[in-house]
Amino acid sequence: MNRLHIPALRKLIPVVFSLCLGMSAFTSCEIYNDEPIEALWMQLDRDSIVLMMGDTCRLSMWFDPDTVTNVSAFWEVVDSGGVINVLDNGEIIATQPGETDLRVVATNSRLEDTCHVTVIEDWREMYDTYPYDMLVYADVDFRNAFQQYHNDAKNMRIAAFIDGEMRGFGEVRTDHGITYTLFRIWHYRPRSGVVNFRYYLPYELITGELEYEMYFDGEVHGSLNNLIPIKK
Repeated sequence: MNRLHIPALRKLIPVVFSLCLGMSAFTSCEIYNDEPIEALWMQLDRDSIVLMMGDTCRLSMWFDPDTVTNVSAFWEVVDSGGVINVLDNGEIIATQPGETDLRVVATNSRLEDTCHVTVIEDWREMYDTYPYDMLVYADVDFRNAFQQYHNDAKNMRIAAFIDGEMRGFGEVRTDHGITYTLFRIWHYRPRSGVVNFRYYLPYELITGELEYEMYFDGEVHGSLNNLIPIKK
């Protein structure tokens, strides 16, 4: 969830007017302060993010006032259990599924903030350890929800789930001038279970449900000329 930036505090510029002897006008001059400007407030740009295994991201810090002299900070993973690694520059690397908190502390002011990090399994790999499969030729449409991502396969990942477990992922293809998403969904029974679809947007660091579900029956659903519409 994105946070709203609290407006910077008003900064007063002291001006001293001195009366010059023998003159009828005032002369103004600015007083400059060379002392370091300390932060009164600091906040991360996100309070929670979702990362897929192998993905990386970097959070931003907001300071008030925005003219703070020293904006350096150090990062600390709280009870990670190997879920993420954090480099000195604040870059986050997702290493295994799980949840943890990432705390940042400003070097000079000791102000701090925390972001909750959820790492999900890699949807780009699926091992066909199940005896039955089902094919779905789909038209995945994000236009109503995410204008900047619609029909851009590089910026989204989609997977199929049965009983909360990933059983297949969407592979974007183009054949005969038609772009579509092909799902090969695996299951341990020939006809059992409800298939749900989830999306992951790596540049938004969010995941969620798609508005479509179907029954696993081991058949082929849709075709190039009759794509199954799956929308957000």
